[in-house]
Amino acid sequence: MEKQQLIEELKKAVSSGILSQSEVVQVLSMESIKIPEIKDSVIKRLSLSEIFYYIGGIIVLIGLVVLIAQNWSTFTYPIRVFTTFGMGLAFFISAILLSKTLTLRRLGTVFYFLSAILVPFGYFVMFIDNINQQNYRFYSILIPFLCLLQFGITQFILKRNIFTLFNTIFGTWLFFSLTNYMLGNNPVIFGDTFHLYQVMLVGISYILLGYYLSRTGRLFSGWLNSFGTLFVLGTGFALNVMASTPGLLHASVIWIVLYPVLLAGAIISSVYLKNSAFLFVGTFFLVGYIIRLTARYFSGVLGWPFALIVMGIVIMGFGYLAFYLNKKYIKK
Repeated sequence: MEKQQLIEELKKAVSSGILSQSEVVQVLSMESIKIPEIKDSVIKRLSLSEIFYYIGGIIVLIGLVVLIAQNWSTFTYPIRVFTTFGMGLAFFISAILLSKTLTLRRLGTVFYFLSAILVPFGYFVMFIDNINQQNYRFYSILIPFLCLLQFGITQFILKRNIFTLFNTIFGTWLFFSLTNYMLGNNPVIFGDTFHLYQVMLVGISYILLGYYLSRTGRLFSGWLNSFGTLFVLGTGFALNVMASTPGLLHASVIWIVLYPVLLAGAIISSVYLKNSAFLFVGTFFLVGYIIRLTARYFSGVLGWPFALIVMGIVIMGFGYLAFYLNKKYIKK
């Protein structure tokens, strides 16, 4: 009887305008109860089908690789191009057609992956007769450029998030090939640490792209932030070690001071940007940095066993700090 009275009072409040229907829904959290259940069931169904799609796609790829490997010497040039670039293009077109049907969009995604693997190899096979020691750098730029052009235009037209992954990979490949071609032979540019700075620039670009994707609610922002932070802090750690250790490749002494600032910036930014990748990757490298300092400067003074105890306490402390910051400021 009490339950019925509450329902009647609620109806009167809505009909009299004291409460609106949206306010009632918000208070009772009706949407948060019903919608996730529907979404979860759909996600589980799609995940199960995706597993079979990807397993099938891997088997198809293995079959193609075995077929090509076993018969490569007997294949003529047109057949080699057809079994690589032609099959990649066929998967690409099939994926576009499948993506138009809602129930087959996931299968189309698998075909996009197969195409993204076969098309670059197909370009290489297509140009293999023209590639030599003098012009291989040109083709190492041309092939990722053609792939980026193909998948970039497709992403612009179809607006599919999966192409972000492909274009990031092909763009990274193009960046390394282009910078190696333009600056790799110049010893003045960054000296022996040129490739480390390449990786760092890629990491910065990943972080910026990940931030943009997170602001627009698109996929792969978390992966890009994680890999970007890993590349930046990883190369920074390597440069710090080189700068402070005699006998290694030369690195600027500025990294002795700059790297701790970089670590602190990553962890502080994780709170302001609510980015767990910055927090956990930054904490990981901070622990590594502390261990390195302890092993180098305090093991001889305190003794190695006592230094290990200090390291363990420091690691536990930073582990709790990362957990606390993630729970209080990031995941709310």
